[in-house]
Amino acid sequence: MQTTFDNALMGLRATGASVDIRDLVEFLARHGAEEGKLLATYEELASTTSNEGAKYLIGLILEDERRHHRLLAEMANAMAWGSTSGAPGPALPGISQGIDKELSAHTKRLREAEEADSRELRQFRKRLRPFADTTSWALIIDLMLLDTEKHATILRFLEKHGHSR
Repeated sequence: MQTTFDNALMGLRATGASVDIRDLVEFLARHGAEEGKLLATYEELASTTSNEGAKYLIGLILEDERRHHRLLAEMANAMAWGSTSGAPGPALPGISQGIDKELSAHTKRLREAEEADSRELRQFRKRLRPFADTTSWALIIDLMLLDTEKHATILRFLEKHGHSR
């Protein structure tokens, strides 16, 4: 059975990668293998627990962990193969400089909207304090706030790195 990181490890051999790249990819492969074990544990727990609330929350973790595992493999492929075009599997694309004015304007508006959303969610979160010990509502808002910060971080990255130099 092929592991998630086999393409990246094959790329190290095929491209004659530097020692630094080799170390980075091998770290990602080891880390990915450990994450794979965690994924299996979460999947088993989600399928065996009878607690619907726990199953729901574990499902949220599973979604993130699956995405993390995929991102690590795509990063390893990009590192090992040196580009997305040579990689036999999915790889993170490089960052090209320069985005058009329309995309730049949308990026700025979206970042501002995410920041406004964060402020609104924080205010709403305060209203949920009376329910914090009896529901998962506050937890869900906390998770949404983390996602909103992640989205704003991505948009700030695009604003910084997307402009022509």
